[in-house]
Amino acid sequence: MRPQDGSLSRREVLWKMGAFAGVASLGGAPSQASKPASHAQGIDVRELGAQGDGKADDTPAFEKAIEAARSAGLAVFVPRGAYRLTRTLVVENISLSGPTPGVWCADTDVLPILLPEQRDQPCLHLKAGGGLQALAIRYDWQGEPTSGPPAIVVSGVGAYLSHVKILYCWDGVLADGVSNIGRFNMENVFIVAPRNIGVRVTGTWDAPTIRNVEVWNLGPVPRPLEKGVGFDLGKNDLIRLSDCFVFAMNIGYLLRDEIPDATIKGGTWGMLTGCSTDFCSIGIDVRGEHTLSVAGGSFWNHHQSLRVNGKNARVRVAGAEMKSNAAPCIEVMQSEQVVVSGCSLLRPMTEYAFPAVHLKGGLTTMTGCHIHSATEGLRVESGVRAALVSENTIETPAGKAVVHDAGDSASVRVDRNVFVEPG
Repeated sequence: MRPQDGSLSRREVLWKMGAFAGVASLGGAPSQASKPASHAQGIDVRELGAQGDGKADDTPAFEKAIEAARSAGLAVFVPRGAYRLTRTLVVENISLSGPTPGVWCADTDVLPILLPEQRDQPCLHLKAGGGLQALAIRYDWQGEPTSGPPAIVVSGVGAYLSHVKILYCWDGVLADGVSNIGRFNMENVFIVAPRNIGVRVTGTWDAPTIRNVEVWNLGPVPRPLEKGVGFDLGKNDLIRLSDCFVFAMNIGYLLRDEIPDATIKGGTWGMLTGCSTDFCSIGIDVRGEHTLSVAGGSFWNHHQSLRVNGKNARVRVAGAEMKSNAAPCIEVMQSEQVVVSGCSLLRPMTEYAFPAVHLKGGLTTMTGCHIHSATEGLRVESGVRAALVSENTIETPAGKAVVHDAGDSASVRVDRNVFVEPG
């Protein structure tokens, strides 16, 4: 459609937005405008009084910019600087954005930084259509807290985060557990040393997307791996996670039907594509009625890489590498069905005596995998409803390849596997 006389076309607006952001990211100063709303990029918080020096309380300036942007139908632009905040910023149907071209880098602080000081409420609240991009949120805890607010709460449909870094929070990004947050979109996000939860997603009707999100732990406050979850997934309708990574948390990906303090209950239907864990206690923990597809990825963990405990759980894993130390790579306690194909299942540590695959209940189909264990390869218990383990290679240098304790009551077939001699 041809724009009206005197108005900017969509292409012109986008070009001006990119040009303005490019100048800001290079440290240059855009020309001064007589009114804050005159920028194609959006409302500049500096023009409404924000200092960005890490000392002044910039909350009022941000609130004014958000209100002006909402009234004008524009975005809020945040130049580089450190902005001290003392109240939650509510973002709805607008975006809060730093200089976007080429600014996101996990290990280099080049983003504008929000410094929240409130300890009883989040830094940001994303409602419907609220967006955040090219910004960092950094906490400065005085010692290890026993509890704290999330950095970001999401409570509306269509919220998004892109090119964001969150440092030293109690919780990173949490759905409020009450609202529908369908079409939630989160990508290129680095969460450093969360004390509790990295990302919690529940109540999505439907099709949320999470891509290239890393939850990384080990500092600045050292603590053991008895707590902490990378991705906490509740009731989700076709959630798609791809290229995500969790390092040094208790659980990498937790799927559970009920989340404390969340009124929304139910299971996840979704997929992990190219996702990974390292140095976690448990990689993927499925508790309850969930339908999950895992394609590819590398899961190296101290204990189970995949644990399934749900009577109606349906889990499919293909082309992944799963490695464990002091527990089985795969442990199935209950399931409607677990299907594993084309995977490397490795439990090489000689200090511990666990099978690489431990089937305690449910139904499991496993084909085309390589199973390696310092002790037992596969153990099938009497509680198993049914199992087919066929056409795998099983290598056990110092233990039995298969231990079958299911008896005659279960429908178990273990055959046509190749038992590899130690090389």
